[in-house]
Amino acid sequence: MNVGHREKSAPFAVFESIADYDLAYPQAPHHARARSFSCAAAGLWDDLTVSGYKYTLDFLPSGEHEGVVVATRWGKPPILLLTGQVRLSWAWEVITKAWPTTLDSAARLLRAADE
Repeated sequence: MNVGHREKSAPFAVFESIADYDLAYPQAPHHARARSFSCAAAGLWDDLTVSGYKYTLDFLPSGEHEGVVVATRWGKPPILLLTGQVRLSWAWEVITKAWPTTLDSAARLLRAADE
């Protein structure tokens, strides 16, 4: 057991507006939202930017089965990109099974697809 060890936070990107996000990810625009996860309407704590707000996860399709997962304040900016291209059915299953309560824990779960 490594007592002093602390894992690094999961990578993410911040977009100050929906237009900025849509410009960077035109293949998965925010208005194309298919599903959202809000942890039973309680929201997920922002431990990534430490804003003090709660967020919801939006699963945005960019193709038949793939897409991106972002965190928003119920559809309002800023938008935090938690993962790029990922199979959305897998991402939904991982998130709903683990039921994360923070953005960092959600991003870590989603990052597992890359490992």
